[in-house]
Amino acid sequence: MSDLNFQYNVVRSRKRKTAAIRINEKGIEVRVPHWVTDEWVYSWVSERSEWVEKHSTQFAQNMSTSCLNIEEGAVFPFLGNTYPITWKVGPRTIVTLADEQFHIVVSNRSNKAVEERVKNSLQAWYKTRAESCFRERVHYWQTVMNVDCNSMSIKSYKRRWGSCNARGDITLNWRLIFADEATIDYVVIHELAHLIHLNHSRDFWSLVELFCPNWKVLRDELQKCNGWVLW
Repeated sequence: MSDLNFQYNVVRSRKRKTAAIRINEKGIEVRVPHWVTDEWVYSWVSERSEWVEKHSTQFAQNMSTSCLNIEEGAVFPFLGNTYPITWKVGPRTIVTLADEQFHIVVSNRSNKAVEERVKNSLQAWYKTRAESCFRERVHYWQTVMNVDCNSMSIKSYKRRWGSCNARGDITLNWRLIFADEATIDYVVIHELAHLIHLNHSRDFWSLVELFCPNWKVLRDELQKCNGWVLW
């Protein structure tokens, strides 16, 4: 039935009222109300095939350039800069950032592969820095925006950089620590703005723009780093 140059997976929902296309590492998802027919979906996607192909290619390119792997010669981001990693096995795990590179010592008291130990130790280091940095930025922007969140925590999201629920709990993806401070601030401002507008309405984006005039540029740059969230 398909003359398209790509395959897609249809996800139906009784709660959904409109159709949407999502492109991620799993492929192309077409999300539609439960009652629409396969024929309608195909026709709708066909009309948008040029857009889908363009964004699929861009997504694949972004994944390729931003994907992180523990290997010789690899460089890893931290607060907007990148640093090469070097590692060795020793009596206990230590991660330091000095002389413009990550120095990693992993414990010899483990049966896991060395690369896995390096990854685990580096992630732990990042999470500690993220907790401290994000709390400082949230505190700063709460004061500037005159809002007050209920709590702030970090999490290992695979689809988003942050969230805010109706209780006012702010959660940030620890991998955001890879980005520079301006990008971190954009995500913090975005989530704090949800304390006033728990939606993505025009009023919400106006509030974000008030405190982050170049939010569109920062958002677009962050979207190019989709490979980060898979590490």
